[in-house]
Amino acid sequence: MDKFHKYEIIMTEDERRRRRFSEAFRKEQVSLIESGKTTIGEVSKRYHVKTQSVRAWLVRFGKKSLPGRIMVTTGKDFDRIVGLEKENRKLVELIGSQQVELVYKDSLLRLAREKLGDDFEKK
Repeated sequence: MDKFHKYEIIMTEDERRRRRFSEAFRKEQVSLIESGKTTIGEVSKRYHVKTQSVRAWLVRFGKKSLPGRIMVTTGKDFDRIVGLEKENRKLVELIGSQQVELVYKDSLLRLAREKLGDDFEKK
């Protein structure tokens, strides 16, 4: 149970698609969001509306402009990630080549033991 309803209204997906919100309702929600009394997420959850729809209401009826998306990265961070990905690829290749070399040496060792006996390393 959330803080907005005493009981949950259960709607089918079809019912949610067919329902329409009045312009007055949408303006009211936009006003509440802009005044800080609620958030886009809260309106979305409370009325089972996609957040993109609520954002569209803000664009259409809002008095304030929506802030743009914030990308949490810098050019330096991007370059660092690219460098780490290159280093990772090189290390994976190195591990793979070392694994091949290890298998090769193990097979040489096994072959040498077969031909020269188990104590060939002492000779």
